[in-house]
Parts: sequence; C-alpha cells; structure tokens
Amino acid sequence: MIIHIMGASGSGTSTIGEYLSKKLGFDIIESDFYKWKQTIPEFQVMRPIEESNRLLLAKINGAKNLIITGSLHSNPDTFKYIDLILYLKCPTKVRIKRILQRDEEKGRFSLKQEGKVKENFIFFLNLAKNYNKLGKDIRSKASQKMVIDSSNAPVIVIKTNKNIDKLHNQILKKTMRYIDN
Repeated sequence: MIIHIMGASGSGTSTIGEYLSKKLGFDIIESDFYKWKQTIPEFQVMRPIEESNRLLLAKINGAKNLIITGSLHSNPDTFKYIDLILYLKCPTKVRIKRILQRDEEKGRFSLKQEGKVKENFIFFLNLAKNYNKLGKDIRSKASQKMVIDSSNAPVIVIKTNKNIDKLHNQILKKTMRYIDN
C-alpha cells in the first residue's frame, strides 16, 4: 500500500508521515529528497524532473508499504501507484509560523543568512504564503487538486490547524479504515 500525504508547506505532512510510519511499520520517503540535490544548506539546487521521476519510481517499485510525504505534482508517473491520499489543510498563518519555527529548530536560521540562502528561503516563504493562488506547475492547491483528480485513490481531508500531536490518534483511525479493507 502506498499512502501519499500532501498539503501546503507547513501543514504537517512530514510530522504526520513520521508518526504513521512508526505506527503502521511503513517505510517513509520525503518527495523533496528526490526533487532536490542533496546540498548543504538544503534545498538550493533542484534535480532535473526526469531524474526526480526515475528515482521516485525506483523507490515506489521496490516498496511494499510506503508513505510519501510532500508534493508529487511534478511526478505524474507516480499517481497510479497511490492507494490512499491524506490531504492536510491548515491556515496560512499557522503554516508560516511552523515553517519559521522548523527553520530555527534545524539550526538553519535562513533569514539571518546572507546571499542565496536567505533569498531562496524568502522565495520559499512567499510560495508557501500564496499556496492557494498559485498554478499547477508548483506546490499549490491547484497542483494538489490535479494529483487528487488524476489518482483513483480515496482521499481523507484533515484539518491540521490544531496541535498535530493531538490529531495523531484521529488520523491513525481514519487511515486504518482503508488499510484494513
């Protein structure tokens, strides 16, 4: 079974993915790992789409039970493998606060950096703020609707504006209904 957890940046896809991975015993991958070259600092150089697709499909084809977090909009060859979609919704203010907090917790302090790191982070924040307005070619409400519409997988919509830790059991119960069937 392949579960895709998607939503806007900061909605909790990684947090919920890690939780479900532990509870269900599923492998987990972050789509960003396949979209971005592994650099220090992170998220500075994107992989070519063909390479990203090839790497993702290799991982999917070798998986029995897998959770994919993040966005797959630019990897349409993966849509047919998805068995269940968890679509996380969260207000923009809450998401931006989480993104800034995560950046500091990981020790990046991107807004205090100089040059490209700071510029790229500000660009990312603007994308996150405009998630509801952007087109299908980037992580957005429109691109994630495209994934949902292109997949035959059932969709569970979850509002994550509250403390995500308090939502864990609710999310696990909803997910288990589809795994048990």
